[in-house]
Amino acid sequence: MSPAPTTTQRINGTYDDAADQRHQALRRQFLLWPDIAFLNHGSYGACPRPVFEQYQAWQLELEQQPVEFIGRRAWGLLHEARTALAGYLHADPDEVVYFQNVTAALNAAARSLPLRAGDEILTTDHEYGALDRTWKAVCDRTGARYVVQPLPEPLDDPDAVVEAVMVGLTPRTKVLFLSHITSPTAVTLPLVKLVARAHEAGLWTVVDGAHAPGQIPVDLTALGADFYGGNCHKWLCAPKGAGFLYAR
Repeated sequence: MSPAPTTTQRINGTYDDAADQRHQALRRQFLLWPDIAFLNHGSYGACPRPVFEQYQAWQLELEQQPVEFIGRRAWGLLHEARTALAGYLHADPDEVVYFQNVTAALNAAARSLPLRAGDEILTTDHEYGALDRTWKAVCDRTGARYVVQPLPEPLDDPDAVVEAVMVGLTPRTKVLFLSHITSPTAVTLPLVKLVARAHEAGLWTVVDGAHAPGQIPVDLTALGADFYGGNCHKWLCAPKGAGFLYAR
């Protein structure tokens, strides 16, 4: 007897036994409860069994000789992993450092910039709330201003998006802060054009790439942003607490 059709197959009125077997084989690669259709990789991706088993093996190895592992081996192992991550991101390994998540990574970047009273950070009204609060805290400390530009509706013209952002540019603007893929609205912004315009104006560029790795190709060298934070535990399905900061 063939397995029961999946929800999608029942809705479409079709049934493909081979496709369903591939689907079931893929499901078995995850630890998810069998009755769960897990969609929210935007918060935390579900870790596949082989990845889970590998990082559990590393944790066991750590506990077997903690001081030797942390004091003598960890830096070399982290460099090896960072080199692989940098290759995926088309960056130099020395431009990438691990953080527990993108919010922590971009906090480090935002709080390191030498902003002064009257300086402006230019952004959009589609940014992640925790990073909005980060920049507002930076503004409270430095006297800078957080300038939020509304994006046009509908979002169907990349050039119109660029102009809607850059119309907020003033002689006081020092930073352009944008998402690669916006968290609240899942919009892929025309980042290459926006970063190029920002650099023409002499701005620092800070990018929230929380949702890009694993969804779209990421070439940080070609993009040219000054700072780019990303998460690996969302769409890349890495273990929880795997994020990074890129500094050009």
